Amino acid sequence: MRRIRGATLLIFPLLLAACAGPKRLPPVTADPGGVPAATVQAPVLLGVGLAEEQQRLDLTTTGPALLLDGHQRRLLARVAPGEAVVCRRSASGVTWSVAGGQGTTSSVVLQPEDPAHRCRHGERAYRGEFLVIPAPLGSGVTLVNNLSLEDYLRGVVPWEIGRHKRDALAAVEAQAVAARTYTVSHLGARRSHGFDIFATVMDQVYRGAVGEDSLCNEAVARTAGLVLRHRGTEITAYYSACCGGVTSNIHEVWPRPAAPYLISHPDGPGGGRAWCAGSKWYRWQETWTRTHLEEILSRTLPQYLEYMGQNGRTDWAGRLFSRDTGHGNRARPGGLRDLEILRRTTSGRVAELAVITDAGIYHLRGDRVRWALAPPGGHPAILRSANFELDLERADGQLQSITIRGRGYGHGIGMCQTGALEMARRGRDFAGILSHYYPGSVLTRLAGPVAP
Repeated sequence: MRRIRGATLLIFPLLLAACAGPKRLPPVTADPGGVPAATVQAPVLLGVGLAEEQQRLDLTTTGPALLLDGHQRRLLARVAPGEAVVCRRSASGVTWSVAGGQGTTSSVVLQPEDPAHRCRHGERAYRGEFLVIPAPLGSGVTLVNNLSLEDYLRGVVPWEIGRHKRDALAAVEAQAVAARTYTVSHLGARRSHGFDIFATVMDQVYRGAVGEDSLCNEAVARTAGLVLRHRGTEITAYYSACCGGVTSNIHEVWPRPAAPYLISHPDGPGGGRAWCAGSKWYRWQETWTRTHLEEILSRTLPQYLEYMGQNGRTDWAGRLFSRDTGHGNRARPGGLRDLEILRRTTSGRVAELAVITDAGIYHLRGDRVRWALAPPGGHPAILRSANFELDLERADGQLQSITIRGRGYGHGIGMCQTGALEMARRGRDFAGILSHYYPGSVLTRLAGPVAP
C-alpha cells in the first residue's frame, strides 16, 4: 500500500490576502490563485480502512478488473464485471477464489482496468482499488480502499457537512480544506491497523462513491491540494456540527496539548449573534427519570473509568473516583444520589461533573461527560454537547428526574459547520471562514498531482 507521508510533502506558502474575521485573532494567509505550480511528483494513494477482522469478504467490480498479488503486483486472475472475489484468512496470508480459480498470497489487490469503474463491497461502490490484508491486530482479513486523496474527499465532504445550495459553496470549500488537512495530519496514526485512516467517525465519515454531491465535488476541486499549516506542520483541523455560540480550547476538552489555532472564542462577528444561532441544535434539552439514568450509568461509568485509565489519560483527568461514604465498588455504581457541576471550561462547557452514587463519587472530565450521560432514547448515542445546565427534580430529598438544557452539537473544537454555512451565506469566502475557526494557520498547497 502506497501512502502519503508528511515528511515528503513539499509546501508552497500562499500570498497574503485580506480575510474577514475577528481582529483580535490572527488571520489565515490566503490567496489560492497566487500559488506557484507544485513540483511534479509520482501519484500517491491513501489507504482507508473499510472493514476489519472479517471472516470472509465478497468483492465485485462494475467493470473488468485484475486481481493482483498485493506485494509484487503480479497478476493472479482476471475478473469479469459483477464476478465475486471471495477472500479469507489463511495461515500464510489471504486465500482468494474467483471463477473456479483460487490461491493464497500475502495480500491481494482488486483493481478495475478502467479507473472509471468502481469496486463494490456490500451496497457501496468505491473509487480506486481494494486491498485485502491479514488483519494485523486480530483474526480474519481487513479491507482497505486505496485511492487518491482528492477522490477520498469526494466521499467525505457531503457526509460531514451535508448537501447545500450554491450560496453555501464557501463553507463547503472550507470543509474540504479542513477534511484534507485532518487527513494529512493524521497519516501514520492508524498504521498498526494496516491503513491510513478509518472510514467512520473514528476519523471522518467516508462512504465511497455513493451519494457524491456535485457542489461538494466542485468544492474539493476548487481547493485541490490546499491544507492548513501552523509553524510548518499540518494542523489538527477538528470540526463539529454546532459550537453553540462559542468554540472550545482543545486542552480543556480532551487530554491533548493546547494549540494556538484551536482556542475558545465567540462564534459571532464582533461578539454579536452567533453564526450558528439558527441551528436546530443551538438549544436543546434531554430528560431522564432517576431509574433510567441509573441504568445508563451502570454501563457508562465503568466504561469511563476504563477509558481514562488508558494511554496516560489519568494525568489529564485527575481523580477518577472517590469512595467517600459509598460501598466503594466502582464497577457497580448502584443508585444515583446526585449530580453536581464542579468546574467549567473557558467556553462554559462542563470541565468536571461529579456523579454521586451508592458506590461513591465519579469525577467525569471534559468531553467524555457526553458518553456517560447518554440520551434516554439512544439517539444520538452520546449527549449532544457538554455545554449544559442541570435541572434536578427531587421529592422528599430524593432525586426523581434529571433534565439537561444544552447548547450546540459536538465538542466545539475548531470549525463550527453550522456557523461556517451561515458565514458563507453572508458573503464570507472560504479563507475568511477558516481564518475565523483556525486563527493563525496558513493555507499552503501540497506538492505533486492532487487530482486523478
